[in-house]
Amino acid sequence: MPMASLQIRDIPEPLHRQLQLRARRHHRSLAQQALWDLEAMAGLDPLQRRQAALKRLRGFWEQQPAVVWPAPPEEMLRADRDR
Repeated sequence: MPMASLQIRDIPEPLHRQLQLRARRHHRSLAQQALWDLEAMAGLDPLQRRQAALKRLRGFWEQQPAVVWPAPPEEMLRADRDR
């Protein structure tokens, strides 16, 4: 499902700094933190936010091609140990 986008202009500098600090503290990008805060303000509880994030991640990985390894993992581990 395509996601909508939102662009916010003319953010007051103190608000921008606060958002940046919150993003750093939670190890998120500025956009991720803004989205997190908007979801919280919209009333989604933390469990719903986690479930929505997992659904987005699942959708992302389902669209990625499958990983094909050059050899079975056991063989790669043995080869690495033998080096």
